[in-house]
Amino acid sequence: MKHNRILTYYALGAALLASCKDSPNEPDPTDKISTEYSIWVTSAAGSYILTTDDLMKDTLLTPAGNKGIDISGYLPAAWHGVYAYNHEGKFYMSNDGTRFSQLEIQDNATMKETDNYAFSGTFYLGKVLNEISSKDELVLTKTAGTYNEGKNVLEQPIYFMNVKDMTLNKTLTVDIPFLEYTPLTPDNTPYIAPYMVPTSFTVRGDKLFVGHKYRGSDGTGNKDILDSALVYVCDYPSMANGKLLKDPRGGIVAGHWEVNNTTFLDDNNDLYFLTKKIAAATYGLLRIKAGETEIDKDYFFDLKDYNVFKNTSSSTIQKLGNGKAYISPFVVDPANKKVTADLRILTGGAEPKTTMNLMENGKLYDVFKTDASKWYIYEYDPATNAVRRGAEIDGGITHVYHVNKLK
Repeated sequence: MKHNRILTYYALGAALLASCKDSPNEPDPTDKISTEYSIWVTSAAGSYILTTDDLMKDTLLTPAGNKGIDISGYLPAAWHGVYAYNHEGKFYMSNDGTRFSQLEIQDNATMKETDNYAFSGTFYLGKVLNEISSKDELVLTKTAGTYNEGKNVLEQPIYFMNVKDMTLNKTLTVDIPFLEYTPLTPDNTPYIAPYMVPTSFTVRGDKLFVGHKYRGSDGTGNKDILDSALVYVCDYPSMANGKLLKDPRGGIVAGHWEVNNTTFLDDNNDLYFLTKKIAAATYGLLRIKAGETEIDKDYFFDLKDYNVFKNTSSSTIQKLGNGKAYISPFVVDPANKKVTADLRILTGGAEPKTTMNLMENGKLYDVFKTDASKWYIYEYDPATNAVRRGAEIDGGITHVYHVNKLK
């Protein structure tokens, strides 16, 4: 966002000071902003990045009056915030699917593209494999793989992006087999053009686990189909010795193409998949124990009595440590199948709203909206099971996508 300033000087000394600037178009150095953290918000006017040096500061964060960084030009629509990511303080955006941009917030309240990469075909950022990404390498997928009819598989590339110069270090491709079946609608007619959507990618040791689901059109629009959890497991990085796991207890592996994660590894390296029943929209957890490659038949954590993701389509699941995880709005102890806290109660009835929350120094940061339509950042400390209210966000916003640490 470019700031145009008309500078009026009332004294000769001020005029002489101004004449020392390298260029009349250089941003006013007094327009510096705090860039320790950022909040990605949308409003009726567009999409904005709000910045602060302290999420817990008693202040109002607002895009009004040119106090937010307008990023609307990088997004085909506001909801494309789900196809963006922040890594090591820089933002990665897919634009209109033809340009993958690396962007960085400048001290003068602007966003600058520092580099970009042009994929050979349409590219929208899908999942980020955090467990094998590093400071200089971002491991990611795109939203849609390619169907290989001859092999009857979805060829899903995994890109290893060197973020120092935005080049590809390498690309691996996992072939996810299609089931041999004809999915039927509730009216007993075949779905139109069924397709596969990978919803999670997790590397654990020398194995890759890919949760996925099927979608198809019933004539009124695309719907999730086949109410069973499907997980493809293969060797990593060779992608050999693959096998398909199927479990009908919890529904599909939850999530979609977007960047937020709905699987997590606990302190014991057990892998948990959030599942969702299609019609009832109820959730549960399946588990693959550490060192195993089969779904644990003795474990299912049924969350049907809890309003998981009531106010968001889905939100990143955070490992809190000490055996706990945050599945918005609940804190759960998955190993013991317990819900230990409801953050809506701790915040006085407010509802969590973000897609990408933040963990820092063992504490969770999420954005909640109150019954009075006020938006606040809250800090949750798992060690004390207590919350603390921080900055308020302008009530004119419509959504919060990301809470990010920039420095």
